[in-house]
Amino acid sequence: MARAQDIKPDPDLAVRLRQADVLLLRALHTADRATWLRFAAPDFFYLDEEGGVTYLDAFLNGLEPMSTKPLEIQTFKLTRAGDTAIVLHEDTDEHQVHYIFTETWQQLKGDWLLRVLHITNVLSDPPAIQLSPAQIGQLVGTYHQGAATVTIRRDVSRIIYKKADGSEFEVKAETRDVLFTPGQPRQRLVFMRDSAGEVTGFVRRYETSDILWIKDK
Repeated sequence: MARAQDIKPDPDLAVRLRQADVLLLRALHTADRATWLRFAAPDFFYLDEEGGVTYLDAFLNGLEPMSTKPLEIQTFKLTRAGDTAIVLHEDTDEHQVHYIFTETWQQLKGDWLLRVLHITNVLSDPPAIQLSPAQIGQLVGTYHQGAATVTIRRDVSRIIYKKADGSEFEVKAETRDVLFTPGQPRQRLVFMRDSAGEVTGFVRRYETSDILWIKDK
């Protein structure tokens, strides 16, 4: 096991692996399998955002030429412990969408090879729309989930959410019935209505996990 004092930056290796990553990003867009075979270890695997694991052969078979421009590396950080290097770099595409790459490189028989790749899309808040006072009024009320209660109120044109602990913050509308908290793009409040169009509650959705809150009559 590497000791803390053995884990340190390696500027020369950082330059070398950054150059390799630039080539790999270009190869990703041109479906250049030869470049990936040059830098990937035989046991290479890619871990995607959904938790799927793709090994080298399947990864190479899945490459297809893309019409967009390759990602551009904005920041690059490397730490090394013996024959292993951990790389973290932030990239942007032509639409300024941000991605975080986490990589494990290892020196095998004199060559530095990529063994593990994980890519995360850095989410941002969706565009907000302005609801009318009447639309906000339909959402206003007290909601409960078990013994806990939360409230939603209108402050002129703003929507204020009050948690069970008494703290308050503004939420914004993505659509009429979907609200989000600025700075928390993975979460949504999805409101439900009955056949008459009256709000009956909302689901606090965190990606694929839902918690139901019922509106008091």
